[in-house]
Amino acid sequence: MIKSLCRRGRAIAAEDKARNRVPSCDSARAYNAVFRPQGPAVARMGFFNWLVRVRPVKQILLAILTLALSRPVPVTAQDETRYSEDPLLLGAGARPLGMGSAFVAVSDDATAIYWNPAGLERLRRRELQIQHAEQFGGTVNHDVFTLCGPSPLGGFGVGLTRLGVDGVKITTLENPTFAPGPDNRPVVSRVAGTTEYHLHLAFGRGLRSNLSAGAGVKLVSRNLDAGKGSGFGVDFGMLYIPRPGLTAGLMVRNLIPLKITFDSGSSDRVPPVLVVGLALARPVEAADGEITCSGSFSVGEEKSAADNFQGARVGIEYLYRNKLALRLGARGNHFTAGAGVRLGRRVAFDLAFLEHGELDNTYRISGSLYF
Repeated sequence: MIKSLCRRGRAIAAEDKARNRVPSCDSARAYNAVFRPQGPAVARMGFFNWLVRVRPVKQILLAILTLALSRPVPVTAQDETRYSEDPLLLGAGARPLGMGSAFVAVSDDATAIYWNPAGLERLRRRELQIQHAEQFGGTVNHDVFTLCGPSPLGGFGVGLTRLGVDGVKITTLENPTFAPGPDNRPVVSRVAGTTEYHLHLAFGRGLRSNLSAGAGVKLVSRNLDAGKGSGFGVDFGMLYIPRPGLTAGLMVRNLIPLKITFDSGSSDRVPPVLVVGLALARPVEAADGEITCSGSFSVGEEKSAADNFQGARVGIEYLYRNKLALRLGARGNHFTAGAGVRLGRRVAFDLAFLEHGELDNTYRISGSLYF
């Protein structure tokens, strides 16, 4: 397929040269000729039918991966940006976190809006999920509200995330004009805090009986001590089921890079991150339950120098009689565990434990209401 693109590009360049044109847009014209829907057939068939029947899905995937893995390059000093960490790395939902965050190929509950919006197509009823967490001695508060459900067009979801850091002490010297010492010690001048909100809107739809795709838009608002900022980004995901019980997942966070512009004129840009994974679900008749094993790997995600395996994640879940769940996982070098209980058909609670070597261990609790 790539060779076909190259041949098409060379053909267009030759055509431009013969007509005394400047071939400055060869790659764009070749891209449009291959990928862009044209003609009344698209209108008659609908975009999703065109996507599956007229253009091979692998060509669409290539275009998406190309956009995801190419980072923008500042062209002037004024446009120079600094890269900040993805605000969604904290994750969402005690169930996925208990499985080591290896959820890109599972994504079968309301948290699919964060992990892989293609999973919204798998929802069969509406779900309201709420999560609360206090991390690192209560300094960081993380709250997640998610509402998702099916529709004749596909699965829809809306989510609101709040991340607050309170009680940050800003210090200064007793006498800033002198060097610090026994008679000139740091003192607390004020106490500051930061608040960050994310609003997610997502949609997922089946393309074939074993293939679904989804996309989401996230609006971010940051209220820092240094100023206020806002921005938006776009995520894209796909799920493919080659055979019953086996699912492959792909997620591109920040397909359109998340750029947060502050009132001071500075900006933060979060680069794209590619996450791929597999999940295998099998019934365990002897134990009257079902076991799900999952794994994922991310490319382009920020990693600490002390954790070389942070991009690799594995998880396992055992569900007994569709009522009681036990989970284990690992996110890089960090161990995770969790449990869940379902009370009837409408209520569920999940708990996750996240081990951290340098900072405090944390717990996440979430509750779901189905209707």
